[in-house]
Amino acid sequence: MKICITAANCFIGMPLVKKASSLGCNVTAVVRVGNKQKEYLGSIPNVNVIELNLEDYGKLGSLVKSVDCAVLLTWNGTRGQTRLDEKLQESNYFYNMKAVKSLVKHGCKRIITAGSQAEYGICNDVITEKTECNPNTAYGKYKVKLFQDASKYCYTHGVSLKEPRFFSLYGPGDYKNTLIMSNIYKMISNDECNMTPCSQMWDYLYIDDAINGVIKLCTKECLDGAYNFGSGDCRPLKEFVNEMKQILQSKSELKFGTVPYTPAGVVSIQPNIEKLRSTGWEPKVSFGQGIKNIVKTLEK
Repeated sequence: MKICITAANCFIGMPLVKKASSLGCNVTAVVRVGNKQKEYLGSIPNVNVIELNLEDYGKLGSLVKSVDCAVLLTWNGTRGQTRLDEKLQESNYFYNMKAVKSLVKHGCKRIITAGSQAEYGICNDVITEKTECNPNTAYGKYKVKLFQDASKYCYTHGVSLKEPRFFSLYGPGDYKNTLIMSNIYKMISNDECNMTPCSQMWDYLYIDDAINGVIKLCTKECLDGAYNFGSGDCRPLKEFVNEMKQILQSKSELKFGTVPYTPAGVVSIQPNIEKLRSTGWEPKVSFGQGIKNIVKTLEK
């Protein structure tokens, strides 16, 4: 199987490249021009690296030729205030649509777009793929627009399109300022942990489980459309923090409520993952084991 993966050096992209390679796929890994991970990615068996900036994604199909599947992970402004930047988020949509059209033109058979919980906006109920998308950020708005427009385009041209909607992934290599990663560092040092009230419902999915789910969408004959990516272990966010402290045997003081919620509001996530399970996928790594895996990586 020939597979193309953009943003191949990112938190999702790197393990996806490794997994696809281990399964015997011929992988084209796409990174930005000058990316420092190029040599490492190129050392992985069955991997060919292409340097291409997002604004040049209209050339993507001509460079990768006819691939069985393309996974589009590149997206600028995924954190903080940049999620509210209308111009930046619109450019993400614009260039990724160029990628979709270019790939279809050159014979790509299946496209995977990287979705997000942000597409649903603020929702306090269980979220299924049929839940109305009501994004409250420019980031979520243009993720929805890409999914809808790319789906229509691919359907018209007889190409399959599936979208994993990631809710909250974690694992080794994650961004250092996430709630999990930042508090692991603090708990290891027994420093106080300042947080929001952490009263909202949450669901964490370990990165390896997420990668296995994406591989299912890349390789299995299953329905097109969106797939919620969660673990099914849904509980108040505060419980996850307390579990982390217990696992790390930390003496840190947990100061819930000392940090205000963001202007986007209190986000509670409760994904229904039955559609993803229908592909034969099941999560395998518990939250506690995932935290232990992160700590082992940090110790190395």
